Amino acid sequence: MEHLKRLAEIRNQIERLKVEAEAIEPDAILEAFEIIESKKARKNVVFNDDNAKIVIQLRTRYDNENLSVARLDEDISREYDNLCRSNAIPIENSQAYINDLKEMLAEAETKHEALLSSPYLETLEKQRAIALNKTEHKVPALAVYVHYLKR
Repeated sequence: MEHLKRLAEIRNQIERLKVEAEAIEPDAILEAFEIIESKKARKNVVFNDDNAKIVIQLRTRYDNENLSVARLDEDISREYDNLCRSNAIPIENSQAYINDLKEMLAEAETKHEALLSSPYLETLEKQRAIALNKTEHKVPALAVYVHYLKR
């Protein structure tokens, strides 16, 4: 039980440290920008020692809630609806043609599969499945559930 208890303690400590790291990350980012502004960073490496190398990364994010983006979304939706209404018959014909092609493709695939199948091949595949099942074995692993933020 001593190894299980120690493993649980370590996982709990990891979770606590993750929370602590997330809490100080905004201040660390500000500190990194200060280092970048003072031109002491090389290739955006703002910290480097025996423990870790920290590189500041600028990830692109977009604001979908922006008013002009929301209006454009509405315009796009309205134009799409207009196109659907004005082209209803050609769209219906096109969809029917696509469905016909799908049926033809399904038939061709069925014929293709029939050409690549035989009773002997099926027997070999069944024998392989049986042989593979005989190699089944269990591999032990531990699932650790941390009591999150237990203090």
